[in-house]
Amino acid sequence: MAIPLGPFATIGLVVLLTLGWLGCGHPLGSPPKERPISATPKWYAQNGPLLAEYLKTLSLEQMGQPLKGIRLSGEAGGPRWLEGQIYLGIPSDLPDGVSGRLVQDGTRTLAYLWVSDEVSGFSLEPCEDGEQKGIRARQAGGAPYAWNELISAHGVVYTACPPRAWLPEESPISGASNAPPPPP
Repeated sequence: MAIPLGPFATIGLVVLLTLGWLGCGHPLGSPPKERPISATPKWYAQNGPLLAEYLKTLSLEQMGQPLKGIRLSGEAGGPRWLEGQIYLGIPSDLPDGVSGRLVQDGTRTLAYLWVSDEVSGFSLEPCEDGEQKGIRARQAGGAPYAWNELISAHGVVYTACPPRAWLPEESPISGASNAPPPPP
């Protein structure tokens, strides 16, 4: 049985539904923009494992040096991921089964993290300030990462606020720069 609505109730309902639709995409009410290809689940499923394998290959000899980076699928003409970023090493004090690598992108230190299947979960703390304030991490492709604990099925994530305990005591980099070090 339908309930008859007066003209003002009908107009109000239409306005409410329209505002609800507009407000779902953005706090200012604009519709959502299309996600970049690197933030889609399909891209991440293909490239997350490739990125983890690349990060695993980084050696002690590469510390303090700019990375050559890796070209990921779906981006044949695009830049190499991590190219020019400075490799800082493996975070200190990570528990068994948790892997990570630290890089400096010119303005900040990032920690890329992933866990093995044997780990039931690794807690991530939200950043207290900066660009990721209140956010624990992002998937390596840039998509938001909303879980409190990282599990192996989540793949590679990065945080722009690695805990101080993870950072090397003496960074091989004195300033933030994407440029390679000057020749000797």
